[in-house]
Amino acid sequence: MTVCALSLGQMEDRYFEIIKSYNKDELQVFSSALAAVIIDMENDGEGLKDVFGDFFMEHISYGKAGQFFTPEHICEMMALITIGEIRDGERIADPCCGSGRTLMAAARINRNARFYGADIDRTCAMMCLVNMCLNGMFGEVACMDTLTNQFFSGWQVNPHPITGAPYIVPITEDHSYMMLQLPKHNQEQPKIKQQELPVIDSVELLPMNMQPVQQLLFDF
Repeated sequence: MTVCALSLGQMEDRYFEIIKSYNKDELQVFSSALAAVIIDMENDGEGLKDVFGDFFMEHISYGKAGQFFTPEHICEMMALITIGEIRDGERIADPCCGSGRTLMAAARINRNARFYGADIDRTCAMMCLVNMCLNGMFGEVACMDTLTNQFFSGWQVNPHPITGAPYIVPITEDHSYMMLQLPKHNQEQPKIKQQELPVIDSVELLPMNMQPVQQLLFDF
């Protein structure tokens, strides 16, 4: 419901489909809960506090499937060690983002970077997405299996063209930066028979049209 509400009407149909399952009092509880979360996330004006992650571990997952998120101070240390200085517009990716703590730690260094996260758990992906949107972090979150490169759903957090405020846009696999976009060949490559390969003493490169091509996963 929160993801839909932050999409500037683009997911309105999905929102009304969801709320049919709840009565008026229950919907009021959801509204109050979201307000409480946002107040806590404000974090004395500093923001970038993962309220969702703590609640999720304590009351929902109970560590199921190894869902113990890295403590936030450890995420901050990791960001400083592995990233250091971050330039404006530089892309930061986390292939197993959970609730987005590592990305938020990077945002503490420079919130003007671009942030990309992926998680196989849809709830985790949406927690990360809401965390990014409410903290003004622009980029993408994908619900996908980054080991098998299987994409399920994805969203971008973009600035509004007039106000600059962040809002959520659902995207397809073709528009995802987190997906490994393998080369698409229109013509089948000719097969090389074993007997056609010359016997050589040194390694030689194959012709360009016969070489395998591999895109780096997270080198944008």
